[in-house]
Amino acid sequence: MKAKFKILFSIIMLTVCGYAQIPNNGFEIWTSTNGYQNPTDWGNLNEITKSYSVATCGKLSPGNPGSFYLVVRTVSVTGKGLIPGRVVSGKIDTINYKAVSGYPFTLRPLSLSYNMQYMVALPSDTAFVSVLLTKWNVNLLRRDTVAYGVSNFNAMAHTWFTNSTYLNYKSGDNPDSACIVISSSNNVPLNNSYMYIDHLLFNGSVIGIDEKSLTANEVMFYPNPSYDKIFFKFKSAVNEPLDLKVIDSKGTLYHKIENVKVEDFIDVYQWPKGVYFLELMGKKTILKEKLIIN
Repeated sequence: MKAKFKILFSIIMLTVCGYAQIPNNGFEIWTSTNGYQNPTDWGNLNEITKSYSVATCGKLSPGNPGSFYLVVRTVSVTGKGLIPGRVVSGKIDTINYKAVSGYPFTLRPLSLSYNMQYMVALPSDTAFVSVLLTKWNVNLLRRDTVAYGVSNFNAMAHTWFTNSTYLNYKSGDNPDSACIVISSSNNVPLNNSYMYIDHLLFNGSVIGIDEKSLTANEVMFYPNPSYDKIFFKFKSAVNEPLDLKVIDSKGTLYHKIENVKVEDFIDVYQWPKGVYFLELMGKKTILKEKLIIN
């Protein structure tokens, strides 16, 4: 009986550790500083805007899931101009708004998933989520990039949906640090651009650096938006079986095709209108594309 209990306890601990990859990943823990709520373990820019009675990040409820979620918003501050809503899973430089450090991390995930809503003031602004995995080079005394990924958003989505940022590996080493940046604006910030985000999780595992990410230049999806059929065609050879999944805006698997053909189509005539996310997945190939059904 004791042996069974130990095995069960070990399984539970592994499960908990698997979901404890990111400090305060559900933004359930907050620290009150000078009247502002700051997400614990996440650096932010409230420190430089508090004296102007505005905040670049804060907590809202209910979460998706949980009690709370994070909101980041670009604000206008007299004498300082536009300041993006930006948080970092570590420390942030309050002068140049860039990440200074991350947190200890040694895994090699395939992607980072999260639940979100967003709206940029104009398409010229770009909200983003980025992930950087690094390892300290003891010989050259510098940080080397192990993997990097970024997702950009320059439109709007006013209902919760699940998105994934896929990582592109540059090294076969395991990292020793991870840095996640969530920002309501990029290099051309606009007032009131914002993002809601919750439930960050690393998913999958990558071995080596043979993984290849298909790009929009290698696969055609048309027409998009569509109301009838969406065709897809590979422009270059893919030397492995690929499965196609369609995820709806709630993050639920809506449609699946195993071992897709070089040229094929999806009949969407009876699908509800809205935004969907198409994923082509293989052992060494990944692609994610947004579909609009109207």
